[in-house]
This record gives sequence, structure tokens and C-alpha cells, in this order.
Amino acid sequence: MVIMVTYDLNKADKDYSALYRAMGQLGECHKDPDLDSVWFISTVFSPSQVFNNLASAMDKNDRLFISRIRPGEYTGWLSTNAVSWLAKKVI
Repeated sequence: MVIMVTYDLNKADKDYSALYRAMGQLGECHKDPDLDSVWFISTVFSPSQVFNNLASAMDKNDRLFISRIRPGEYTGWLSTNAVSWLAKKVI
């Protein structure tokens, strides 16, 4: 399954490396360069499991939203690379 992760770390000069490491441990990640703070993860973990894993790398005042992307239930304008990646992973 593919999960979309969107977040805001609400502390000035926040280090994102712990969050990026946590995402990388969940599966194959793709970052669309045109969307700030949005990642796609091909994973075996449920949205709740992804949330619980990533929340541990964040502060309580940060924001995090996780959603599953299903075949035929997404649309938008993304980079060519993101569209290609999603086409291969969302099955």
C-alpha cells in the first residue's frame, strides 16, 4: 500500500533528520520536490502504525497527517517522477 505523509514541524530551526530516518524505516519513500512537507511511502504498515512510528520523531506542537492512497482514488498535478512512482506503487 502507499501512504501519503504530510507534516509541519512548528519549531524554528527544527531538525528533520529524525523524521526522515523514521520514514525510511517504514518502506520505500518518494518525495515530490514540488510539494513541501509531503512524502509518499510504499509500506506494509497501516496508516495508524505509520502515524505512531512518525509521531515518536516529532514534538507535541508539530502537525502530522497520514492517508492511504488507493487505486483510482487520487488525482492532482505532481512532478513527472512522482506520477511515475505512484503509477508503479499504487496497485
